[in-house]
Amino acid sequence: MIREETSLTGKGQIQLPAKIRKAIGAEIGDTFLFELTDQKEIRVKFVKKIKLLDLAGTFPKKKVFPGIEEEEELTKMKVAHKIAQNE
Repeated sequence: MIREETSLTGKGQIQLPAKIRKAIGAEIGDTFLFELTDQKEIRVKFVKKIKLLDLAGTFPKKKVFPGIEEEEELTKMKVAHKIAQNE
């Protein structure tokens, strides 16, 4: 267990002590959730920011993109079919 002390600034801010920042791997942009209990205890929960690159490859590809020419041809065929149905 690490126990550190910090002070409230004139702007109502507190600084997270370096030992704790390093221990949890906190970086700029990470979020902290503050909870105030009925006993006036403050609990702080660390929420690690998820980087977009960390999500790369997590979702499977549904289908391979065939290319612009194939997509345009498929679109033309769908439009022609829709027009033929309405006539």
